This record gives sequence, structure tokens and C-alpha cells, in this order.
Amino acid sequence: MTQLQETAVASEPPVKPAQSRYQGLVAGRRVAGQNLIWLILGATFLFGTTVHGFLSPTNLTNVAWASVPVGCMVLGMFFVMLTGGLDLSLESIYGVAPVIGIVLLNDYLSFLPEPVALVFAVGTGIVAGLLNGLISVKLHVNPFLVTLAALLFWRGLVIFLIPEGIYNLPDGYTFLGSFRFFGFFPVAIVLGLALFGIAWVVINRTAFGKAIYAVGSNPMAAYVAGINVDRVKISVFVIAGLLAGLGGLVEVGRIGAVVDDMGQNSIMMVFAGTILGGTSLAGGRGRLSGILAAILELAMIDNVMNLIGVEPSARQMIFALILLGAIYLASFQERRETVSA
Repeated sequence: MTQLQETAVASEPPVKPAQSRYQGLVAGRRVAGQNLIWLILGATFLFGTTVHGFLSPTNLTNVAWASVPVGCMVLGMFFVMLTGGLDLSLESIYGVAPVIGIVLLNDYLSFLPEPVALVFAVGTGIVAGLLNGLISVKLHVNPFLVTLAALLFWRGLVIFLIPEGIYNLPDGYTFLGSFRFFGFFPVAIVLGLALFGIAWVVINRTAFGKAIYAVGSNPMAAYVAGINVDRVKISVFVIAGLLAGLGGLVEVGRIGAVVDDMGQNSIMMVFAGTILGGTSLAGGRGRLSGILAAILELAMIDNVMNLIGVEPSARQMIFALILLGAIYLASFQERRETVSA
């Protein structure tokens, strides 16, 4: 080693043990915070093992199956919240999309193959999401207010079109929620996994995914960087509408009917699931792995309460506490990361 190199090495300030321990503690807390929902999910699973029937293959399959419809809405909300937005209308889009599809098939387009009605249902979700995006972005109206009005409008349309529900649906229309591979494994679970796989690719491997995070973190900086901020914000509302429509179709297949209260009052649980999954209320931060864990957590809690025999009124209160806890954890996590930075 030359004298110059020795001098350079000697001039580097040594890392103090206390500073090293502090940095390790901060990093450890950050990792724990990012995986907190998985720890909660694991604790819930362990509790579930004490309940009779929880570990049966049929029940565990039902947990995964039941997680898909609401999970589609949570995934849609995830995209919207990453940009700093909010979509309260998802529960009504979830209800109205299957209604439009089956009404068109039964009353106007009965000569078409049954699966074509699925396209109309998903198309309804896309149009509803597009309207949310255009009104909120192009007319500069707060997304909260826009989607609140949309929630009321689409729910009213559902009640107007099917005041008593529609039963005895054709198999081609209930396929996504009712069909089982080998008579056991629901196709809905495969659909849910496929949607998450596509979302992972979009978020982590495309310029659009990077643009979503950029817009949520700092819209002005994203604009200066050449990102079409309006297009990104509108696009995530369209994605959310599409996913809500798909979720509604899965639920129709699960219950074998289209009813006017499908998805009603579920938006708060969708919001709670998105927050529990680690998505920031301010936008710009969120992980798909957390969203997956949160969806499974909500389905597992509901399943355990079913097995125990918890009354519906008590379930409402429990889910309200979950929502409150999710909001607190989200705010606590943001404050801690701000201090760590």
C-alpha cells in the first residue's frame, strides 16, 4: 500500500458502534413494519387452528375462494391510492356491473352466447371507472366527492333494474365464480392469482408502474419529468373499475344470483384492507405483497367468525375496530418513517 493510500484510509472517520447499532435498529424496524401484516396474518392463522374445522382442506379452500371478490376491489383501490386518490364507488360498481351484463343478456341480447354478457359486465366497470377519472381529473373535482356521488348513482341504478334480484342464472354467466377444476379447486382462485401476477408485472416491470409511484409521490415532479399525470390518474380509475366488475362477477358465481345489495357497505373493508396492506394514504407508497396478505387476513377473520358463530352485529363492530386499527397503523408507520428519514 502506498503512502497516499495509507493517508486516505487513515482519514476516513471510523463508524461508531452506537451509530452502527442505531442504523441496524432503524433498518430492522423498517423491515418489521413492511412485514407487519404478514405477522398479523400468521397470528390469525394460529388462532384459527384452535377452531374446529378451520384446517380442513374444504374450509381453507373456501377462505381463498371468498377472498377473491373483495380482493379484486382491494387491488383496484391499491392502484388508485398509489396515485394519492380514493375510489368510494367500487362497491357499487361491484354490484352494478353484473346487473348490466345479465339484464342485457336476458332482455335484449338473448341470441348471443352467455359468456358475451361477461364482456358487458366488465365493460360497465371500465366505463364507470373512466367516468370517475375524467370527472375528477379533467374537471378538477375531489375524487372523494366524485366517487361518493358515483357510489350513490350506481347503487340506485342497481335497485331500479333488479328490485327483487335475479336467480337461476345461466352457467356461462356464473363460470368465474362457480366452476371448479376437478370438481374441487375454484377457478376464481386461479383468476385471483393471475390478477396479482399481472399487477406485479405492471407495478414492477413497466414504465406505467413507475409512473404510478412517481405521480403519487410528487405529481409536479412527475410532470416535470415528462409523465402524463392526468393520463396516469385516469388509468388507475379505469383499472379499479375493471377489477371491481370482475370481483362482482366472481361473487355472482359464488352465490348463484344477482341481488341488489351485493357489495353494499363493503367499501370500508376495502379501504381497511388497502391500508392494512401498507398503502400510504398520501400516495406513492405500497406493496403488492402487503395487499395480498391483507386480503387473506380479512377473509380469514370473516371465516373464523363464521366458524365460531359470531353474530352479524358483533362482526360489524369487529370490522370497525379493524378499520380503526388499520388507520392507526398506517399513520404510525408514516410518522416513524418520517423520523427515520
